[in-house]
Amino acid sequence: MKRKNLKSFFYSIVSMLCGLLFYACQDVDDLQQRADLLKLRLDALEQSTNEMNESVAGLMSLLEGKQVVGITPSADGNGYKVELSDGSSYQFMVSDTPLGFVPLLGINADGNWTYQVSESSNPIVLLDKNNHPISAYPKDEEGHLAYVPQLQISEDGFWMVSYDEGVTFRFLMDGERKVSALAEVNLGTGSVFSRIYYNKVSGKLELTMKSDGRKFMFQVIDDFYLKVTNWPADGQKVFTLGETATFEVEQSKVKEAVIQASDGWKVMLSDTKLEITAPEKNSVVRKEEIHLIITSAENYVRVVALPVKLLNSKYPESTAKAFVEFATKDPHNVLLDFSYAGYMHGEKEPPSVDELKAKGYKLYDVTDYGAVANDGKSDREAFLKTLEAAGATRKITSDGNIRVRAKGDKLNAVIYFPEGEFILQGEKEEVNQSIHLTMGNFVICGAGRNKTKLHMKLHNLPANKNMWSTPSMIEIKHYSAPEKLTEVTANAAKGDFTVEVGSTVGLKAGQWVRLYLKNNAPELVNKELAPYSVNGLNAQVEIKKSGVEVLDYHQIKSVVSNKVTFYEPLMHEVEARWKWELQKFPHYENVGVEDLTFQAVAKEGFQHHVWATNESGEKIAYDSSCKMFDYGRLTNSWLRRCNFISVSEACSMVNSANISAYDIEISGNRGHSAIRSQGSSRVFIGKVYDHSSGMELTNTGGSQLGTMFFERAGQYHACGVSKQSLGAVIWNVHWGDDSCFESHASQPRATLIDHCQGAFIKWRQGGDLVQLPNHLNDLTIWNMNVTRTKAEDGDTFLWWDTKSIWWRNLPPVLVGFHGEPITFGEGFKQVKRLESNGKQVEPASLYEAQLKERLGYVPAWLIALKN
Repeated sequence: MKRKNLKSFFYSIVSMLCGLLFYACQDVDDLQQRADLLKLRLDALEQSTNEMNESVAGLMSLLEGKQVVGITPSADGNGYKVELSDGSSYQFMVSDTPLGFVPLLGINADGNWTYQVSESSNPIVLLDKNNHPISAYPKDEEGHLAYVPQLQISEDGFWMVSYDEGVTFRFLMDGERKVSALAEVNLGTGSVFSRIYYNKVSGKLELTMKSDGRKFMFQVIDDFYLKVTNWPADGQKVFTLGETATFEVEQSKVKEAVIQASDGWKVMLSDTKLEITAPEKNSVVRKEEIHLIITSAENYVRVVALPVKLLNSKYPESTAKAFVEFATKDPHNVLLDFSYAGYMHGEKEPPSVDELKAKGYKLYDVTDYGAVANDGKSDREAFLKTLEAAGATRKITSDGNIRVRAKGDKLNAVIYFPEGEFILQGEKEEVNQSIHLTMGNFVICGAGRNKTKLHMKLHNLPANKNMWSTPSMIEIKHYSAPEKLTEVTANAAKGDFTVEVGSTVGLKAGQWVRLYLKNNAPELVNKELAPYSVNGLNAQVEIKKSGVEVLDYHQIKSVVSNKVTFYEPLMHEVEARWKWELQKFPHYENVGVEDLTFQAVAKEGFQHHVWATNESGEKIAYDSSCKMFDYGRLTNSWLRRCNFISVSEACSMVNSANISAYDIEISGNRGHSAIRSQGSSRVFIGKVYDHSSGMELTNTGGSQLGTMFFERAGQYHACGVSKQSLGAVIWNVHWGDDSCFESHASQPRATLIDHCQGAFIKWRQGGDLVQLPNHLNDLTIWNMNVTRTKAEDGDTFLWWDTKSIWWRNLPPVLVGFHGEPITFGEGFKQVKRLESNGKQVEPASLYEAQLKERLGYVPAWLIALKN
């Protein structure tokens, strides 16, 4: 209906009421209440009128013989959206009693439309301008084409009807009187129907008339459809300029589909996917619909309406200022580009076993070489024989460990543990005899992490008086050290991809190299520590003695003249005067561990840097007696879909690059650490649920047990970084209630803690006194959800705490810090950027947003990992 009529009537009444104020000031409140009630009544009448008109039009279309091809319940449960075979659709509603009078429409025995003005009155037949009855069917008995009656309220509050789609109107009459919409008479309805019911079993839609209880039944065709299954739950997708979104599609009996969208939209539809790209330009925020018009073999038509909202910016208003500055290359930008972290720079997921087999990898089942599940005996020898069957050789090294190698350094094999429990360290002679896998191109996998379990039944012992000398059970590592290739001859900024070198001999595209710096020049050291200086650290601190050390691993994209261009951006500026060099980087690649549970025997009552004893009374270290395996000097490798139970440490990625560790759970007795990037570049650690249990540790060193037991204490150091880690991303990790992300000193830089949740307990980051600071430049914490803090941390959280000799971090970037409130020290010496403290920001994940910014889309593997 035309809203302006009701508005005009409302404003006329309000004007009259306002005029009365001059004569009755004491009745102002009463008059205002009456005006408010009148507006409420008119709004309710308008809604009822619209619903009734739509029900009338829809019913007439059904009576004309159009087929129901789709039916969707309304959100309030009071009706249905009914789609017809010509592509039209109608809302059939059973409304509540309106605040006013609505005529009761019905259909008489002759099939003509009627209306009633009271419960006791007789139905009055609707007549057209020629006084012909208005048929509810396609044609009346005399062959006249049916009109669709459309009700409306006049400007002076009386009911009218139109038969020409609202061009002309006639008043509804009750004898000689016009029918008022504001009468106190109430027939208890704002609807044509008293009941609307869809029987899914019979496939029929049942409509019961309010006027006389007559029922109409219509068959519903429910197997002709196209559904966009992951469209936003609120019904509307918001697009920024140029944004591309991909949706899943289910369809049945669709012969043809036609897309209708306004200029600028790009819509691609396949059998299973719908891809929508928004226009690049738009001056005013607007709402509209994209239509997918589908046709069946029977020429039935349905219109799938997709409501969209197009913004006039590439970034929503809720977007963090820090991200907008990054994306627009603003000179005030404080963010590095972390999007290159992970396997293949985050652009694709590691290959599946089936994909590897298609490439020529052969699968070797350990049970074919002597392993027996669940027999309580060691399966180590069977594991080694399986590797030999795949083409590897083994030998005992001078220090008593087992070295396994493959000819040509590539095993091209899948080592498979089927369902069951297998023991890899269960005999006394296996203690401290590490298995060193020195090769690439292989995967160790199980039948599923809840099906296959690898046991470390006995603790390893420290190799010397230092507790951290305890070896891991398995190391996958290249043992050759980097060697200098050439010196860097020109400066390069953070974010650059190219360095100039003195010689390009031995350099080629695809090669991995290490960009390296080690220099203890006081000027360089103090610059690295700015806005602080070395004077704020222990006199014996390593960065002063040995100097600034940067390890930055890269893959070469091209070599042109004396310029070497990498696939990845620099995350530390290069000044040639400090004698940077490019080094050969010996490594293995394409190593995977997946679909397994690793279980060890970490003791209860973990204490940090404290000695304990095993079942035999031997001295062991809480920190390191149950380390399952490490990665060393690997690239483009992965660890995924694995559980770790009662381990000292889950896994360290050491001196490696572009490794992905994700979809991991850590439980059992609490241990020392979780997953870390140690001296590596661009390691991605994502979706780790760390909830190992243990006692609270109460002192700053973590050596004293408290009285509080935490079911979800978490490893003492949660996922994080140590040594010269660079560009690591800790994404969507949920760690424990007595922990914090690890930042273990020895010069880690450029770490992104992204969309994580867990406790934020000081001193859990780690780091020896002479290895501080805990973290150097470019620590970025994005949308951290804090689940617990400690009162003794004080009212203000300081990142460089001069009152403590143990707590030193260069000013971080903190954006969207929320959860348990923390007040951070402010000023350039405490934070580089503090934005939206106490409130989550958009984008929810910086890593995801930067990937999308770089690639134009979010890779499928990351979308799947979010679910």
